[in-house]
Amino acid sequence: MTTLMLWTHLIAAVAGIGGLAFLLLILMPSLRVLNPEQRSTLFQAVANRFRWVSWSAIVLLLASGFYNLRQYYWESAWGRSWSFLTLKIILSFVLFSIVLGLTIPAKVFDRLRARRQTWLIVALSLGVAVILISAYLRRT
Repeated sequence: MTTLMLWTHLIAAVAGIGGLAFLLLILMPSLRVLNPEQRSTLFQAVANRFRWVSWSAIVLLLASGFYNLRQYYWESAWGRSWSFLTLKIILSFVLFSIVLGLTIPAKVFDRLRARRQTWLIVALSLGVAVILISAYLRRT
């Protein structure tokens, strides 16, 4: 079960961060060749599909993350690992908040979506930071 949860966590992270990288580095620049109406239609179609990928990734990351936390860290004394793990969790929740804000189809998030590219840069940067912290924790 432990290996399955580690794999689930890894696959969900790859899908989520990979999706963000695709949106920011491939889709957004490619949209510039379309007229505004086509751009909006295509982005909306991609965003609708990405919504379910990102939400599924968040659910899987939370479930497998809590399992892994309980399995590997729960009984450990507070120290450097817990400090980095806490930072990882905080950054992850900020990342989840940005992704949810960008993908929940509610008017309250229109201001966030108006600056989509900026928030995608922030989200991808946070995702990379979380991955780097994870790699460090795996070695300790």
